[in-house]
Amino acid sequence: MFELRIALRYLVPRKQSLSTALVSLISVGVISLVVWLVIVFLSVTSGIERNWLGKLTSLHAPIRLSPTDRYYASYYYLADSISAASNYSLKTIGEKAAASQSDPYSEESDAEVPRHWVPPERTLDGRLRDPVKETLHLLEELSLPHQDYEIGGALLRLSLSGQGGATLSQMSYLLSLMEKNPHFASLILPPTDGDLNALLQANALDPERLQSIVEWGGIQKVAIDQLPSLLPKGAELTAFAHPGQSSEILVPLQIKSKTPPGWIRGTLVHSGSAWHWKSASGETLSHPRPLLENPLTLSASLADNQWHVQGELQGLTIRGSLPIEAASVIQASPKIHFDTPPPLSLPWAIAVQNQCRLPQLESGSPVLLPKTYRDLGLKIGEAGSLSFTAPGTGSSQEQRIAIRVAGFYDPGLFSLGGRCLIVPQEITRTIHSASQTFSPDGTPTNGIFIWSGSLTEAEHLKSEIEAKLAKNGILPYWKVSTYKDFEFSKELFQQFRSDRTLFLLIAVLILVVACCNVISLLILLVNDKKREIAILQAMGATRKSMAAIFGFCGFAMGALSSLIGTAAALFTLRHIDSISAFLSKLQGHAAFQPAFFGQTLPSQLSPEALFFVFIATPLLSLLAGLVPALRACRIKPSTALRQE
Repeated sequence: MFELRIALRYLVPRKQSLSTALVSLISVGVISLVVWLVIVFLSVTSGIERNWLGKLTSLHAPIRLSPTDRYYASYYYLADSISAASNYSLKTIGEKAAASQSDPYSEESDAEVPRHWVPPERTLDGRLRDPVKETLHLLEELSLPHQDYEIGGALLRLSLSGQGGATLSQMSYLLSLMEKNPHFASLILPPTDGDLNALLQANALDPERLQSIVEWGGIQKVAIDQLPSLLPKGAELTAFAHPGQSSEILVPLQIKSKTPPGWIRGTLVHSGSAWHWKSASGETLSHPRPLLENPLTLSASLADNQWHVQGELQGLTIRGSLPIEAASVIQASPKIHFDTPPPLSLPWAIAVQNQCRLPQLESGSPVLLPKTYRDLGLKIGEAGSLSFTAPGTGSSQEQRIAIRVAGFYDPGLFSLGGRCLIVPQEITRTIHSASQTFSPDGTPTNGIFIWSGSLTEAEHLKSEIEAKLAKNGILPYWKVSTYKDFEFSKELFQQFRSDRTLFLLIAVLILVVACCNVISLLILLVNDKKREIAILQAMGATRKSMAAIFGFCGFAMGALSSLIGTAAALFTLRHIDSISAFLSKLQGHAAFQPAFFGQTLPSQLSPEALFFVFIATPLLSLLAGLVPALRACRIKPSTALRQE
């Protein structure tokens, strides 16, 4: 306690030691700045990595089972190609799981088994070993959510309604929809106002579907850009006329609106079935064509295939009915998450108890597109096709599957994200039966996804699954991988972790340099307190006590700097979006690209960064304080007092 009391007294700035106090403030400020920078950077980068992993494992899964070469070379897999019961076509894992018999081959009716094939592997009772059904049974025993997946390829053709009827043609990857995926629903994007307007126009003749779109679309307000015949009889409106455009009258939304340059203010009256305009100076116009200065917002509901609207224009109440095509939706909150399915199937993708459901359409198969397609002007409900090549008699023939856009999803950041369509499993199986798909990055085109409770459990579950498969003798048929080994993201995350490690090393070096200021401060303090040090030693203080005093001074400065830097980092993270918006405005463009960093920067404090700072900073400051502490220990009382 003696050493602690002396150290605290030395740390309090005094008027007699202004130079020491100034150096102390600078030292604390520099270390606090470095602490602030380290915490903010590590917290943001950790949050970005979590977001990427979250989207990656939401679209795929933390764990994947993929067939090995042993599986594809086995009699179990190849037997379908020579069996009439299998229509002489190879089967996917899902089809194998649903098959009524593991061995469809018949010696009486099917061709002879080629001699170069691997002999069939059989169980103790003589039955053909079924690695698919055995594996699925083991996963059921482990109570792990799982589902088979299929990846295919096809030529996508879609009409871009917002591009003058232009057609988008692009080779795309197809990923089968996995209804059991507990996280995919979080990636589905709700319909936009433009989507709802397109759906309303497409279903204008279906009263039940219209009512369902309005109800579950959460449509609250619509806008009109032409003056409606819904005003009270004899109503007077302020309007502007232009001498060069005698037929057009501009109607502002507010009476107090300023008169545009070159226009004349007057009064517009609706009498009978015609409009009449008259200015204050007596100028008149008969049968003018009124135009709203800006679209007029009205609250709306739907009944009898018409909008029932209500609102105000220049203080006058507007109330009445409008055709569907006369107004456009400008405010809505579409619902996509349900506890129970809605009575009537909606024309967009929804999630029922966190499981994705595609709509039931009268024509075309529903598909989900990445959100980049929405940026091109595509709307929910638009039609297109998927083309692929199938072998025919003597030549290959092009086959087409009609599709219709059912929604958009956020693919996150990975190599195939912008070209991967989510389609019903029937489509991928149809394409698989026609031709085998190869993924250029090595991603298995068929396998089983397994979802775990958290990402931290993935490695443990991988080991447990491998042990179960090995115990049952079917591990050679499968390769068990976690999200860390996925082909399309492995290099990205390895590089990301390497960059973070590099920054940690740089941060340590910066902290070392910053903590060197503590050495300068404590050397000044030792020189300033030589007389007191000599007196304390003369009174019996040991060298160990003197070293502890100045060592604690360095430790206390590091701890204080950590607290100040952490407080500043918390404030920064809490207002990170405001800071990002300010930087974007300052630069004239987005400071952080949404495609890479997301729409908002992560604002959660990283526990790892906090642990690193509160361990490294005080420890480095303590080590820095040992240099002057050793100098203080070597001060001889007699020499110091004689010099004084």
